[in-house]
Amino acid sequence: MTSADALLDRPSPKRVASDLLLAIAFGWFAYVVSCWLVAPHLVPVTFGTQWQTMSEDPFKLFGQFPHRILVPVLAWMFGQGGEGYLGFTHVLHMAMLAATFFACRRFQGAVLDAVLVTLAIAITAPVQMYKVHWVGFADPACYTLFLLMLVAARNPYVLWSLFLINLFNHEMAAFFLPWLWFLRRRQDRRWRLDAICAAAAIAIYAGFYFYVKGAAQQTYSVDYFMANPLFPGGTFVVWNLAAVHWIVAFGPVLALLAWHQHRKGTGGDRWHLWLVLLCILTVFCIAFDWARHSNLLLLPLVIASVAFLASGNKSRIIYAVLLVLSAFLFWWKPPWAADAWPTKLLANLPLLVTTEVVHLTPPPAEFESFGTLEASLQKWLPAIWKPLAVIYAIGISIWCAGWAYARHQNRAAS
Repeated sequence: MTSADALLDRPSPKRVASDLLLAIAFGWFAYVVSCWLVAPHLVPVTFGTQWQTMSEDPFKLFGQFPHRILVPVLAWMFGQGGEGYLGFTHVLHMAMLAATFFACRRFQGAVLDAVLVTLAIAITAPVQMYKVHWVGFADPACYTLFLLMLVAARNPYVLWSLFLINLFNHEMAAFFLPWLWFLRRRQDRRWRLDAICAAAAIAIYAGFYFYVKGAAQQTYSVDYFMANPLFPGGTFVVWNLAAVHWIVAFGPVLALLAWHQHRKGTGGDRWHLWLVLLCILTVFCIAFDWARHSNLLLLPLVIASVAFLASGNKSRIIYAVLLVLSAFLFWWKPPWAADAWPTKLLANLPLLVTTEVVHLTPPPAEFESFGTLEASLQKWLPAIWKPLAVIYAIGISIWCAGWAYARHQNRAAS
């Protein structure tokens, strides 16, 4: 089943309305389940505090990234700015889970399938990291908008409007243009209208960005990233840390991606994984936040999950077992906190400083610059290769499990 075949052409208004109501209800329920597994912290951290302050008066253009204005504006519009902001971020998570459910239904997934996929996202990194590590961050809005772009793939005006809105949340959305272009080409090979709409969205956002740049003091602007290049030394480290994050914070459900790659009949949908990975890894040529932007792996995971569940009731049982196993592993070895295993072994600040991955100024020891590729290969990698090898071995085992089941199904179908 391909995305082009699975998207509903003209669902009835009644069907859309019923799916939306189910999505909202189950988005709430799945988030409650996630909170039962991991209780959310009640105080925003780092950038979360800035988004909270921005939500009091978003047009004041305050802080290190006043151009990332979408969520503060929404919180302010709904009267949830300031003290109400953190509660508003919980609503964002519910919206993301509702969008997951709705996307599964648009891909002709059964209600049970949409329930299972939504639970998979609820108990893994795209939700749970934001309970402990990234409290108050606005990223769930980004994930929600990308999921809605999947649903809107047939309509270029809606898709590129959502893309523009996403840029106002985080400029990182621009790095996903290759995947969005592929998403549209799966539906319509005519490209000129998409080129015009994409260019218009980027032009509108660029005008806003440079207006903010001229009117406010930004820390995380283009100038900052040009002055503090992460590539190649820091990028090598971040790529490895992102892979570790996928293995330990998504867990056994990653086997679905391997199954999707090796199962006969998935066709061009295999490219969703590789294009999203390309976009994520490109982001990490300038950004160090490996445990945030890497969570967009949920996009190919949702597509792979719907295809897997559509292959029969046996697959639904296996999927449910994977969810239970994942929940148990996350309970046994929670990966959500900044000092959790294996993050504390691979990326603690003293290690990054002594191995010259990052350079700090003299006291008060603020960030100065990233290190060289030579330092990453000759100092950081030798210091952490043993736990890194163990984690990669776990990841390869998960992939092989998905490959083996796809091979079994391929033989049974031949």
